[in-house]
Amino acid sequence: MWKKLMIAAVMVIANVSHAEEVWLVTSLEWPPFSGKSLPEGGAGVAVLRAALATQGVKLAVEFYPWSRALMTAKNPRYVGVYPAWPEDVPVGFSISSVLFKSPVGFVEPKSAPLHWARLKELAGKKIGIVQDYGNTPEFMELVNNKTIKTELVMDDLTNVRKVASGRIDAAFIDLNNLAYFLKHDASDVADKVQANAKVIGSKDLVLAINANFVGRDVKATLSRGLAKIEAERIIRDYMRQHLN
Repeated sequence: MWKKLMIAAVMVIANVSHAEEVWLVTSLEWPPFSGKSLPEGGAGVAVLRAALATQGVKLAVEFYPWSRALMTAKNPRYVGVYPAWPEDVPVGFSISSVLFKSPVGFVEPKSAPLHWARLKELAGKKIGIVQDYGNTPEFMELVNNKTIKTELVMDDLTNVRKVASGRIDAAFIDLNNLAYFLKHDASDVADKVQANAKVIGSKDLVLAINANFVGRDVKATLSRGLAKIEAERIIRDYMRQHLN
């Protein structure tokens, strides 16, 4: 009898030790990097999932509009919100290692392209931005001091359509996000809008880590995982397999 109990106890311990830890994050509809209907949840989500898998962690993702994703991720159940620009990371969260990078710029009407060398030369233009996006420090400084006029929306696709209809002069956007829209969700306006010729810069994408999350060290765990994968190759392979 005791022998059977000991064997059963060992089996329970073994099962617990091999049970996969699950980390829950919030995300947004931001193709091709994140989205509920995208294969694997998007290219960026595929990178995070691969990195965590090397550490025995399974990833679970809930998708919301960006502002709600930020609010929801404050709950101690959530590891954080992803993907985020470093400027997006709010109080109560910390910045992880960089998972990938992507260029940002403006979507503009083909009939009225923007001409600028410095962002301040866009004074007087009406530029669309998404609520609670950090964009870039220089751009947001010009927004905050009223040099650049802006209109807030809840998502990037709305901005693309507003540019196409002539309601705004341009919109700040991730250029891979724009390229995806012009092939898919906004293909009907692909003949009306384009990426501005000048790229603002390349942005880091990180996991905004919830300080209230109770569990193992998220930043250290993720950093170890990232060291074991080739994030750029995962992004490249994803784009080739699912988007071309």
